[in-house]
Amino acid sequence: MTFYSCRVTDALPKAHRRIGLVIAALALLLPWGAATEAHAQWVPSGALAAVRVVHDCDETGGDVAVSRLDPPTVYLCDRVVRLIRTKEPGAEHFYFVHEFGHIALQTSSESAADCWAARELVEAPNGSRFLRLAIAHFRSRADEPSARYGSPRERAERIRSCADEAMPGWDAGDATAHRAGPRRQRTQAARATASAPK
Repeated sequence: MTFYSCRVTDALPKAHRRIGLVIAALALLLPWGAATEAHAQWVPSGALAAVRVVHDCDETGGDVAVSRLDPPTVYLCDRVVRLIRTKEPGAEHFYFVHEFGHIALQTSSESAADCWAARELVEAPNGSRFLRLAIAHFRSRADEPSARYGSPRERAERIRSCADEAMPGWDAGDATAHRAGPRRQRTQAARATASAPK
């Protein structure tokens, strides 16, 4: 794996320092961008856009991702991301969104973060693709009971149920692929109003 490093010093002109920072930021996004095979995906917005994302397997304790509420930070383990991506490419994205759910809701509840992630993904560009991959990922795992998550099958069904509540019929195939959820409908209505002739 190639590691990218950017060292900013006062000896460089400001423009070069800015370019270096942009390159460093893009390098941090690369592992997640490659996972989506150039498909649009959920990205944090609003206050969540300021949440730090740190690639550090020591912080995740061997999990794919964990979050901390103070300060709001999502930690990713690229090694585990690659393992999931090898078997079920794209399923790893659910874990990423799930961790933002902990921060958005200010909770340690795994069920609440699962539902938050499902609701977010069901309305995101190509989000239903990532939901289907995550559900298949959890269904394919052995039923190892977990006090925090439930069994993988229970987790898969919880994610599906939460997505169904947010947008009934989200998984009906291409017929509903372009259907907009309530939030997207409000955004589209606001854009139409703003661009209407006066």
